[in-house]
Amino acid sequence: MTFGGNQMRHKLLAIAIVISSGMCFAQVDTPADAVPGERQGKDYAGRPVEDVNVPTPAALPGSEQQQFEQDVKDVYFDFDRADLRMDQRRTLAADAEWLKAHPEVLITIEGDADERGDIVYNVDLSDRRAIATRDGLVQLGVSADRIVFFTGWGKLYPVCEQTDENCWSQNRRSHFEPWEPEPTQVASR
Repeated sequence: MTFGGNQMRHKLLAIAIVISSGMCFAQVDTPADAVPGERQGKDYAGRPVEDVNVPTPAALPGSEQQQFEQDVKDVYFDFDRADLRMDQRRTLAADAEWLKAHPEVLITIEGDADERGDIVYNVDLSDRRAIATRDGLVQLGVSADRIVFFTGWGKLYPVCEQTDENCWSQNRRSHFEPWEPEPTQVASR
């Protein structure tokens, strides 16, 4: 699964729909200083809420893409948890070492949840998983500006669709993808 092209647009559209539908019920008269980070143009997790200039990297060569897929592993979570388990901290440490050895690679982090729970709960939980993963990488020495995008998708993109614990455990994860520019972005430069 690549995090570019039409799939990225579909994911961004899905999250925009979820966010905008939640805004229909939110009251808008909250003072700006009541929302942490709003004045600095960032959300509660430090993500930009305005347009930002994201560097346009070159697409990874096929061999490096294959190496990324083999060496950078997803991080898995326990049911109803967003904290990193000890065994997953080792996985994240190995991911961080690979990323530090390949400083030209920018990444995205996709937090996911299993099918249990409602949409809002799972989006929040998966977002906390993505944040915990990003924070873990940064603590391990990966520069925060190399993590272009991190968010939770809830239960929208399962890797396993059976209804049992073995399958659910595969969907409770943070998934990494190398950031690659859209073909139109490269052509317009």
